[in-house]
Amino acid sequence: MVSESGGRSLLGRSAQAVNARTSGFSLGPLTGRGYHRVVAQLVGDQERERAALELRRHYSDGRLTTDELAQRLETALRARSGAQLRSALNDLPAAGFQSPVRMIRNTAIVAGTAVIWLFWSVGMLVAFVAWLAANGPSLAGLLVFPLLWLGLSWVLWSGSRRRRAR
Repeated sequence: MVSESGGRSLLGRSAQAVNARTSGFSLGPLTGRGYHRVVAQLVGDQERERAALELRRHYSDGRLTTDELAQRLETALRARSGAQLRSALNDLPAAGFQSPVRMIRNTAIVAGTAVIWLFWSVGMLVAFVAWLAANGPSLAGLLVFPLLWLGLSWVLWSGSRRRRAR
């Protein structure tokens, strides 16, 4: 397939690449997996904004100075390809990175919260059974104990989430 300018169109190159693979010789980067590496991955506003948000997070964590932030934000917001966008985030830890000390601390907080919740739940169950034995089943007991258990369980869990986020 030949375009008006005398060169081959993209469709013609793809057909030529398929014919080359079947005939035993290669055209280089247009065949197989290499073709995908040649094409630049274009980024949109959403990816640029996500990178800018990451840079601001690194700045607030103290990993970047104000000048570095300004330079990297300019690079990220003007980026057209994924490689240009990644260059703005070079030498910075990934978003999911946590130090080993913080991971151990968060694990201890979760384990402690689970133990406290378990004792709380067993205590509430014993109190509920004692209430039923002493007073018999009533609407007040059947509503108060589950709501109290759910409410205080939620308070305990949300408190542990806040402690882990610090």
